[in-house]
Amino acid sequence: MGCLVSTPQDSVGNRKRPGSIGDVSVYVPGFRIPKPVDFSLSLGDHLPKNLMERLSALRTRVVVMAGQEAPTVSRTRRKSATQHGGSTLADLHQALQDYLPVLLGLVKDGSQLQHNVQFAWMNQEDEAEETAISNAWYEVLSVLHLMAMLSLSQANLLLLPRTSADGYQPKVSEENRRASVDIFLKAAGYLDCAVRHVLPQFPTSLREDLPVDLAEGVLRALCLQALGQGVDIQLGMAIDSAKATLAVKRRLACEMVKCWQQAQDNIMNLPLANGWGGKHRLFIKWKYVEAKAAAYYYHGLILDEGNTEKSHGMAVAALQAADEYFKESKRSCEAFNAASPLSR
Repeated sequence: MGCLVSTPQDSVGNRKRPGSIGDVSVYVPGFRIPKPVDFSLSLGDHLPKNLMERLSALRTRVVVMAGQEAPTVSRTRRKSATQHGGSTLADLHQALQDYLPVLLGLVKDGSQLQHNVQFAWMNQEDEAEETAISNAWYEVLSVLHLMAMLSLSQANLLLLPRTSADGYQPKVSEENRRASVDIFLKAAGYLDCAVRHVLPQFPTSLREDLPVDLAEGVLRALCLQALGQGVDIQLGMAIDSAKATLAVKRRLACEMVKCWQQAQDNIMNLPLANGWGGKHRLFIKWKYVEAKAAAYYYHGLILDEGNTEKSHGMAVAALQAADEYFKESKRSCEAFNAASPLSR
């Protein structure tokens, strides 16, 4: 069934929670960090030595790189590598991709080996400092979650405005915007796989004991966040395109509303800890209100194209609603940025 150990948050606090995370275009609620595991103690009599050593080497690489990367990712970086030539987001993502297929061997065809190793990860949104579970599916779930968080972090770096060569106001290039949409879809895919194919492998009792970072509601909210931000970028590109009609812009805005509303429904009642978790909830609230402002705005513009007094009156009402939601979104944005850890 899987033995579970949760370590309460202690006075020392091993989790690295910075006072500020700098510029944020895509909110990432912290990185869960894997703790070292000695596979030889639990698998030494069950796996060939070369396979056990490969599994150990792949996971150790992930542990070391994640430990290096997480503290720097918690603060916005505009460079691809750490100061001392350490791992990049792409390197860590590749390390996880190399580790995952070997790890899946422990759960293949209901292998009993899946319960032999106790995997421990440090949490970010849960009150417990870390959670250790003797179930390889927990490791698979944690790996997919981290791959998704890395993808969202990559998208954030792509979407931070940079000073252009012509010296004008900093902006995000068309190339970066298009690349970010693909990354958002990739992140959503990891999270959808976690919800549809990995969570069902846990018995109900163990699912209830998972840290809130891996709760179904949080995973679904993150998946919808990735989809919503991908649509947000597409709307931005449509706004910049002379060929995009008001109907296309309204459709994209309405898709955003749907994504953010469902994300909010999934996360609002979860027991998220203050800090990363509370800020995550505020981010989703902000983006949901912002999406409604856009949807009402483009709906109002379309109604205003009508020639009747009724359509004009409805257009005015829609644009007034858009203005109110826009003002509310600015307040929500300020509340998000003011919540610890601070952001811009």
